[in-house]
Amino acid sequence: MVDYKDYYNVLGVNKGATADEIKKAYRKLARKYHPDANLDNPAAEEKFKEIGEAYEVLKDPQKRQRYDQLGANWKQYANAGRPGGGQSYSYDFGGGRGFNFENMGGGFSDFFEMFFGSSAKQQSSSGFDFGNNFGGGRARTSSRKGQDLQSAIEITLREAYTGTQRSIRLQKENKTRTVNVKIPKGIKNGGKIRLAGEGGPGSGGGPGGDLYLTVNVSQHNVFKIKDNDLHMEVPVTIKEAYYGGKIDIPTFDGKIDMKLPKRTQSGKTLRLKGKGMPGVKGGDNGNLYVKTRIVFPEKMNSKQKKKYEEFLKDYDENPRDNIIV
Repeated sequence: MVDYKDYYNVLGVNKGATADEIKKAYRKLARKYHPDANLDNPAAEEKFKEIGEAYEVLKDPQKRQRYDQLGANWKQYANAGRPGGGQSYSYDFGGGRGFNFENMGGGFSDFFEMFFGSSAKQQSSSGFDFGNNFGGGRARTSSRKGQDLQSAIEITLREAYTGTQRSIRLQKENKTRTVNVKIPKGIKNGGKIRLAGEGGPGSGGGPGGDLYLTVNVSQHNVFKIKDNDLHMEVPVTIKEAYYGGKIDIPTFDGKIDMKLPKRTQSGKTLRLKGKGMPGVKGGDNGNLYVKTRIVFPEKMNSKQKKKYEEFLKDYDENPRDNIIV
């Protein structure tokens, strides 16, 4: 038995409400009943889907007009049989405070599928055409894949370098379970991981949709990442910069030695090939780019200070002589 859906009542608006009033009411209720904000209240998910279904109809001028025309005569059309099909949809709610409003499971109600499914054809203003299925014939059903859902997870740059694993909690059909997600090494910020069948449930025996996780890589206090390369800045002493030699560079695999040329200028960038982010799926590793920054000693004894001052007095080269503007 199909129950009539009073979409105006679901959203708490009157029949003459404007599009802006309907949208405002939907956003308010969606925030209140979103499953992520009601983990201890399984009934909130059903309410959330009901709100979304009402908004799906009332936000669309054509669907709203068709719904208003049904009125008290809706059973007349229901008895003519229900068309198969239907359409997948996603909520267009924006600006949620930390909520992902695409993370909802389930589909439309039988009432929606009967009158607004993809096979329900609208006649002219005289009424509705449900094909040749009048006379109380049995409703046709068709299998439909569930809705693809999206969510996000955050990892550190070190975890992106080494690869990691996350345990996420999924709530579907009032059941909660934990799924372990393997995050491959070298994954980039914004990369996506697909969990097949973990999206919205299918209808009519159809398969479940997929869940896509967007990976957000947090910023690091030493390394900056660009494409597959890592960039960093290291301090070097005046002695190291003047004489050159090997200096130790910290990496996620431990310290490595880097050759510093003699008389290295502050700001010079050196490349360590293949020491950047790991390549994904067998791809080449990125590079590590090291920018030098010469630091002066904060403390010197009197002898060191005297020698340094003598050196400065004798040093008369002007590095700006060759600047032409």
